[in-house]
Amino acid sequence: MRIRALVAAAAVALIVPAVPAFATETPSPTTDPSEAATVEPAPTPDGAEETVETGETDERPPAETQPEPDTEAQPETQAETLVEEPTEPVRTGLVITVPTPTPAPGTTFTVTYDVEDPTVLGTTINATWWILASDGTTQDGPQTTPITLDADGVGTIQATMPAAIGAYRFWGYIEGDTGATESYSADLGSNDVTKPGITLSRSLSTFYPYPDGYRDTMSVKMTFNEVVSYTAKVVTEGGTLVRTLGSSSSFQGAKTYTWNGYNNAGNRVSGIYYIRVDAKDVAGNANAARISVGASAKKLTWKTYSKTLTASDALNYKYVGSCSTLKAPARSDWTGSRGLRSNVRCKAPATSARATVHTENVKCLPKSVDGNYRNLSLKHYGGRPKGYTKDVYLVTHVLRPSDWTSRQRHQFGNSIKWKTMASVSTPNSLIQNRFSTQYCPAVWWTAGLNSSSRYDVWKYSVGIQYRVLA
Repeated sequence: MRIRALVAAAAVALIVPAVPAFATETPSPTTDPSEAATVEPAPTPDGAEETVETGETDERPPAETQPEPDTEAQPETQAETLVEEPTEPVRTGLVITVPTPTPAPGTTFTVTYDVEDPTVLGTTINATWWILASDGTTQDGPQTTPITLDADGVGTIQATMPAAIGAYRFWGYIEGDTGATESYSADLGSNDVTKPGITLSRSLSTFYPYPDGYRDTMSVKMTFNEVVSYTAKVVTEGGTLVRTLGSSSSFQGAKTYTWNGYNNAGNRVSGIYYIRVDAKDVAGNANAARISVGASAKKLTWKTYSKTLTASDALNYKYVGSCSTLKAPARSDWTGSRGLRSNVRCKAPATSARATVHTENVKCLPKSVDGNYRNLSLKHYGGRPKGYTKDVYLVTHVLRPSDWTSRQRHQFGNSIKWKTMASVSTPNSLIQNRFSTQYCPAVWWTAGLNSSSRYDVWKYSVGIQYRVLA
């Protein structure tokens, strides 16, 4: 019986592929292929063991490819004398059970064989199996081990899960000393136990959904390191759904979603929320990630700022020609004032440079939340010096910081009163550092004269509107 079984196995090995394709059909050791039938395992619910009942036929996976026989060592006439037809496959009522979830890479697992009628197989029974990858390949050849059945026809064998990550199928056959065989197949699933990687980043930590053009929306970028199915949504701290952002049944790479601060019912919301992403890879490994975002109920509004400061407070730089002076104060009753005096130190008329008196002035403004300003008003209080009878003049310029050129030039005369140096409805170009995080936004202007003129400046007034969130 042993010689007959060995020769029969050798004969089967010569007529079947060395590595079977990863498919539901299996090559049969019978002489009549039409009698073979595929046995598919029934789907198993998650968390339960998979049980596979064999079909009517004895389908046997192929053995590894054997070298061509040496015709001199084994004459064809001798092989014909020894080879007998393999025993017809029989139904033993075999059911095998493989573990779920899928064993981890490189771990040993138990396969249970339950034979309804073990007498058909005899007293000595061997189990032969392959663990096939999804492409039909196997790292090891077929493995064969004796299997002992108890009185109920139940026995077990130990197998080892491949170390390589992938989806696998357990495939093989049992054979008794009677020559009877029966094949089996069971899906082991994927031994990938690594959760998919999820990376989240947001455009804003706080945004302002009121539709006024300022940070009305925020975006979240999610990146997946492998193919996953995912859902993306906005939830509360407790996990209550606020807004569904999107989903995919198969995606890898980066995806960006934008949220406008409205819930699924179309209502604007405010508070602290979370962008939550749930993902599952093709092996069934799940992962989740979330990132917080604040949706503020505040909106942009205009606020008015006005400030009065002395000429001394506003002064940033001065130029005084050698024939001129800058008197401080201009008058004893004008604290902080400055008196511009041209050509008072030379007997003969001086050149323009020597006769010039020039001040450069600056005032910091409140920071506008979006960098926008409107309705700039810039004035000074001053005029002809007390007790002086000749006509005088003063020239002022409001400077544009981008190139420090004059954009508002005005000339003033004798009368002492508040006088407007600039009135600009859209003054953004006249304000330096509107978006700076290091320096204050500021407006710059100059005041000066020459040609023997005299002029006293006591105060400046700056008024402007800027944007705040309220």
